[in-house]
Amino acid sequence: MSGLFSSACPTTLWLKSLLISLFMATVASTPVRADSADYAKTRYPIVMVPGAFAFDNVLGVVDYWYGITDELRRQGAEVYVTKLSSSASNIRRGEELLEDIRQILALTGASRVNLIAHSQGGPASRYVASLKPEWIASVNCVTCMNEGTEFADNLYDFLNRHKFLKWIVNLSLSTVFSALDIFSTGPSDGAYNSEYRGLQIAEHLVQAAGTKTIADFNRRFPEALSEMSCERQEKGKIYKGISGPATVNGVAYFSWGGVDVVTNRVDPLDAVLVPVVKAFFPSNERIWDGLVRSCGHPLGKLTEGFYPLNHFDAVNHAFGLVRSGIDIPSLYVQNANRLQKAGH
Repeated sequence: MSGLFSSACPTTLWLKSLLISLFMATVASTPVRADSADYAKTRYPIVMVPGAFAFDNVLGVVDYWYGITDELRRQGAEVYVTKLSSSASNIRRGEELLEDIRQILALTGASRVNLIAHSQGGPASRYVASLKPEWIASVNCVTCMNEGTEFADNLYDFLNRHKFLKWIVNLSLSTVFSALDIFSTGPSDGAYNSEYRGLQIAEHLVQAAGTKTIADFNRRFPEALSEMSCERQEKGKIYKGISGPATVNGVAYFSWGGVDVVTNRVDPLDAVLVPVVKAFFPSNERIWDGLVRSCGHPLGKLTEGFYPLNHFDAVNHAFGLVRSGIDIPSLYVQNANRLQKAGH
């Protein structure tokens, strides 16, 4: 459907999102396939790469990929979930992922893996694919942060003007991120468990997610990026949904994303977190997903850029409270089936 919706501005975006929402609601209750035992089975294992709050499973209760990995496995996929530093540079997170993949290849005996990344997991996956393309069959970006977020820029500027508040925020969030890493070190989502990542410093996350930091990263690792950057789309005021190169150095690249900000009023992330992000987002209109400009989503072949979901819906949080009629796990199952058909 991305071809149908090849350009958008805020005044017409709601119609495009509505049409996709109606389409998805129509098919949501229809089984993907009557016999789904191997529908999501791919040639190479799938490795899930998280964004910030980069846990795999907390206390054996909450999965980062809420209901998603379970559904992928139910439909035949071989899935491994990584846990990266919540607060670190994109290079450090990439190095952590590189080691995780090395271990997963040894564990499975596979020659390559498919990466499915969310948010800041995108740069980490791109880093590995650039350094070790022979290890990677495909990179699949879901609402990825391929051009950073202006929220990080503005928040960092604000905190640097208010040093005491910066100290409080940094200490509080660093404690939360460090606790998440501790509480997710023991339990795992699946047969693989990443190692303990150590003390997390929240300021490093804000720096890593900034637009200038990501722009520098993109100059070093430009593989599969769309030529239609946010800068060329009025910094995100318009969004054309233009794909990048589909294959680079033997690695296939796919992406999909959304354009909605608030999708469920009872979702605590929509009710609490999105307003905080919005307070530090540019006041002039942007087409965005509640954290990231949608123009930063495309990487490789954009299979759909206008889903009626936000940044947090993309991993089915909080706890499946997404827009009514949308089945997030089924989007990942379709992604896996797409890889299957492409021989990945």
